[in-house]
Amino acid sequence: MADDLSRPREVLSSEILPDDFIRALLQEQAPELANMPFGRRYTDMEEHFSVRVGDELIVEFPRQHRTPSWDPVAMEHLASASQDWDFDVRLPERICQPALGYPHRFEVARWFDASTAIRSPLRTEAARDLGRALAQIHTEPTRDDAPLHEATGASMVTRSGLLYERLAQTRDLRSPEGSGVDPDAVRLAWEAAIALEPTLPRTWVTGSLDPRTVMALDGEFTGLVYWREMSVGDPISELGIATLLFDPPGTDLLLEGYGVDTADLRTQMRAIALKRALLYVHADNPAIARLGWTRLSQMGVLADPTAA
Repeated sequence: MADDLSRPREVLSSEILPDDFIRALLQEQAPELANMPFGRRYTDMEEHFSVRVGDELIVEFPRQHRTPSWDPVAMEHLASASQDWDFDVRLPERICQPALGYPHRFEVARWFDASTAIRSPLRTEAARDLGRALAQIHTEPTRDDAPLHEATGASMVTRSGLLYERLAQTRDLRSPEGSGVDPDAVRLAWEAAIALEPTLPRTWVTGSLDPRTVMALDGEFTGLVYWREMSVGDPISELGIATLLFDPPGTDLLLEGYGVDTADLRTQMRAIALKRALLYVHADNPAIARLGWTRLSQMGVLADPTAA
């Protein structure tokens, strides 16, 4: 049976594990769950997919390697710090180990009733609550062994290569309205940001902030899910990504809730938002791709399709 259920080292982003394989994994790692009914699958994220198990649980299966991955020090901090947070947090109840050829650890967590912000968009006023939530998360670490985030643990300057790579990959892409990305406008925004000193120190970060990990109910922010990559990194990155969840007026409210607002911080947040939006326009998920194009247009970095 194990041979039949083996998988390659990397689960393809297009692949959703079949029920019999999931049951076999649960039998190995969480046998009390193996015979429970499976419900809806959530496949919005490129990095992982989720399966409802019974009425109260959800299992998160990574599709890609990440560092860190449910680091024990980060999980200890999350369990302690989240007791004082004023928003819902889907805490891991169990971290299961790789088995049967599936190469990743995976998470069992308790379900709470809300939708992701990409499925149920947040009202602009909810930006204030999201900013307040991020301020609670973004505290400076007190332990020397706190893990660094693989990407945002480094400075913005060292991430320039990825920005330019994404810019090159969008050269021939067009928005639904026929506009292309203006590479000079993007480069100017990025170079202005990296010329500045960091405006915030490294802090704890969720490590995976995204419209698909922010939860919403009736337009209100309710909480955050999926803490696999919680670690120490650049809080500016998460603030920049958070701006993509709202039309431009949301940035004022986001920073009001966060409690810090400077011109330099906004410059760096905008550069991060551009970098992430350049990723989103490649997404197979049409809602994410549309969000990327919309925000690039609002940030003024799309070329006029009618210009000669």
